[in-house]
Amino acid sequence: MIRCHQIGPVIQFIMGRVINGQLIRAMACYYIDGLLIDSGTIHVSAELAGAFSGLPIHTLVNTHHHEDHIGNNSWFQKHRKLGPALAHPLAVPIIEKSSPTILPLPEYRLKTWGDPPASRAQVIGSEIITENYRFKVLETPGHSPDHISLLEAEQGWLFAGDLYFGEKVIEIHQDEDPNNMLNSLMKLLQYDFEYLFCSSGKVLQGDTRQAILAKIAFWEEQRAQIRFFHKQGLEAEEIRDRLYGPETPLYEKCEEELGKIHLVQAFLKGIDHQ
Repeated sequence: MIRCHQIGPVIQFIMGRVINGQLIRAMACYYIDGLLIDSGTIHVSAELAGAFSGLPIHTLVNTHHHEDHIGNNSWFQKHRKLGPALAHPLAVPIIEKSSPTILPLPEYRLKTWGDPPASRAQVIGSEIITENYRFKVLETPGHSPDHISLLEAEQGWLFAGDLYFGEKVIEIHQDEDPNNMLNSLMKLLQYDFEYLFCSSGKVLQGDTRQAILAKIAFWEEQRAQIRFFHKQGLEAEEIRDRLYGPETPLYEKCEEELGKIHLVQAFLKGIDHQ
């Protein structure tokens, strides 16, 4: 399913697979002035021609390599004659499927987002220039090592991929690094922007700086509590249960890749266990 929303000159495309009448883990791509930011899940490829009819696209940027962000790269390259997707250097061999470190996707990810075919990609530069806008490329690792964000300073737009997501996040993926995400969030505070466009579909307008400060404060508090309980001798699972309770059913559905335990373990990394 694809739904379109207009936010000023920005068009948001909510994309996701519908199973038993329910939209499953949708994500958002953004289009502005010939620039497409991410290409969405391959499960919606049959709807792309209609959704993007009449929209000229000259540049495709992938905020990172995850399958819900690169799924339709090859469709746009074939049917809209786009050149290579622009992405972080670490993302390029994964998008092109030339990296020997690529692992098969778990079944739940195949069902939810699908396995993207290889597509052409090249390393992004320091900025993207369209006819009317200029986007600064920011390295914002944490959700993945290859994560980038795009800032249009004059318009006050920040396209932040999966960096923000929400304020009080206690469930993260096993390969996410909230310590790096905190550094990336603090990096954003160097810039002024009024709109925060998220790949979750959330769009924040107005006091976006306060939203980022609130997320930083929440995670810093969680890190301090987690490390405090660790010094008291509690194991990671005990800390999780005390702070957040047991895992939800989503933990098992996601084959233990997404859970509260991963936030605890990530904030314990580097601590002397003696």
